Amino acid sequence: MSTTSSTEIQQLQEFIKENFNNLDRKIDQVKSELKEDINQVKSELKEDINQVKSELKEDINQVKLELKEDIHNVEKQVIKIESDLEAMDKRLSNVETAIQKIPEITEKFGELKNWRQTAFIIIAAVVGWFARSNKF
Repeated sequence: MSTTSSTEIQQLQEFIKENFNNLDRKIDQVKSELKEDINQVKSELKEDINQVKSELKEDINQVKLELKEDIHNVEKQVIKIESDLEAMDKRLSNVETAIQKIPEITEKFGELKNWRQTAFIIIAAVVGWFARSNKF
């Protein structure tokens, strides 16, 4: 019984070793497959990341161009507004001088005793106003 038992034990040991070896091979095979899968996923991710980066760069460049155009348009509008303000300032200064002359005119008007003189002054003022506004 001892020899049979010893042989059986040896066979059992070999069987166990063989199964462990098979298991080790299967584990190694699964490891290598997983590494391949991981590497494939990494490369796909890198490609996707690079594609997204390039798309983002294009979008950023497009936005920059649009902003430059908008800034240019705003600058044009500011220049136009400034020129309009200058023209308005000139007009206001003309109005101010005219307003300052109103007390003098009313004083002279009050001094007039003859209606002919009054009519002559009104006609002269209207003609002067038309000449000043370049309506002739």
